[in-house]
Amino acid sequence: MSKAIYLGEIAAKKNADKINFKQVIRNSESFYKIQNINAMPPFFMSIVSNSNHWMFISSNGALTAGRKNSDIALFPYYTDDKITESIEHTGSKTILLVEKEKKTYLWEPFSNNHVGVYAIQRNLYKNAYGNKIIFEEINQDLGLTFSFEWNSSNKFGFVRRSRLKNNNSETIKVDLIDGLQNILPYGVGEDLQKQSSNLVDAYKKTELNAATGMGIYSLSAIIVDRAEPSEALKANIVWSTGLKGAKRLLSSTQLEQFRQGLEVVEETDIRAKRGAYLLAAQIELTTGGEEKWNIIADVNKSITAMVGLEEKILDPAIDDLIDQDINAGTQELL
Repeated sequence: MSKAIYLGEIAAKKNADKINFKQVIRNSESFYKIQNINAMPPFFMSIVSNSNHWMFISSNGALTAGRKNSDIALFPYYTDDKITESIEHTGSKTILLVEKEKKTYLWEPFSNNHVGVYAIQRNLYKNAYGNKIIFEEINQDLGLTFSFEWNSSNKFGFVRRSRLKNNNSETIKVDLIDGLQNILPYGVGEDLQKQSSNLVDAYKKTELNAATGMGIYSLSAIIVDRAEPSEALKANIVWSTGLKGAKRLLSSTQLEQFRQGLEVVEETDIRAKRGAYLLAAQIELTTGGEEKWNIIADVNKSITAMVGLEEKILDPAIDDLIDQDINAGTQELL
């Protein structure tokens, strides 16, 4: 049975659109902050790494990323205008159903689908070293702040840290979907993606390792123009920590029914569709409380490498290991 979903029931105040730029300390680190980033036209940035990561990201959150070169990509490698326009179907995606005053409100941070419905403030933070970036949206009507941060780890890949904070004086219940869309399988080079993206979709295969929660993104076969077998032996991977008990979706096909308040089911095997890694969970936030979780993605992984990673994922100290490697990367960059 679906919930009654409300939009625009709260009288949204006029959004303050004054753009401010200043230096701040966040998580004991120096960041440059642009307040009300949504009042500016989108602009393109590069995020650096001490290793072989590359990331090009728009100020609206749309991005492409990978390792070594454009043929080993996690998201499609296009020109900056096409990447900026891909915000609704590539990269980060968050949908929240917020229970407030006996009603359920739909909120999609960083999406322009419901502009003007809520009084919001969007802020962008980039650290002084240039290897971390944070996107933050404050919903003043719902009393919530959602943010996500991109980091790089030589051992683990790309680390996306998410945080949802309750600014209300009462407990808030939230149903959420958060994660990544349009994840490429290994073996799709830049030219192949640009020239034959529809054919590539037909070859896509996404599987879930239920024990570890790891999504495995591969091709059913390497796409070649010769009459010979070519098995795909490597894959891109995505996994997560936090949000205990969350369901994992490997495609974007259930997003619309979630928006309507309908229940979603975990996906374990998806064929011939664009890959995604989305966490679906129900959380309760007390006054001033917050929930944190991580999504980690990497490319070019062999079966041996994936098996070795499974043991680390199940380690209770995995979040500490990730933090240590991120910090070590920053020091090596310096």
